Amino acid sequence: MPSAEHAEGAEHVTFEIFRTDGPATTGALVEAAKGLLDSVTARVHTALDDMAVVIRTVRPDAASSHTTGKLADHAGVLSTTTFQGTSVPGLTGPEAGREPGIVAVATRHFAGRDSAAAVLRLLAGSGEWKRDFPGFISATPYLSPDGRTFVNYPMWVDEAAYRAWMADPRIAEGQEEIARLEVAPPEYLVCRVT
Repeated sequence: MPSAEHAEGAEHVTFEIFRTDGPATTGALVEAAKGLLDSVTARVHTALDDMAVVIRTVRPDAASSHTTGKLADHAGVLSTTTFQGTSVPGLTGPEAGREPGIVAVATRHFAGRDSAAAVLRLLAGSGEWKRDFPGFISATPYLSPDGRTFVNYPMWVDEAAYRAWMADPRIAEGQEEIARLEVAPPEYLVCRVT
């Protein structure tokens, strides 16, 4: 597997997850984030249960950083998690190029690069059927510099497409294979793009 730091055309991304005490705080946090993100390429998401805000920021290079960390001090924020990583080849679907309505932020934890490389092979192997799945836009995996944390960022046009995807029995089969490589439980948030 090529080094993520040196992959041509790779995106350097920060995901910030703000867990909140409820929908009112989530809404206020989204509004507060808007003023902080004017000068960067970012996408703001709210979890379907309205208990989290996820901000995905594209950085110009691996060394740069732009965080909205001051949002962590906002009343009602219970916890924050930040991930920085670099994109590795993913999958595109039949709706590539469309704006997403629903995304997932799937964070997985591995012992190191070998396990992460195995998961990337599993993702590539599942591409045959996923590339033609109705409503699927794309899935971009991001790998931390140490290879221990992996965030997959799949996107669908709407919630109906996401639900159909998750109902497909091949998803459960793939999740079992990935679970064998993990060293901690995964974190999975399904979000609306705001």
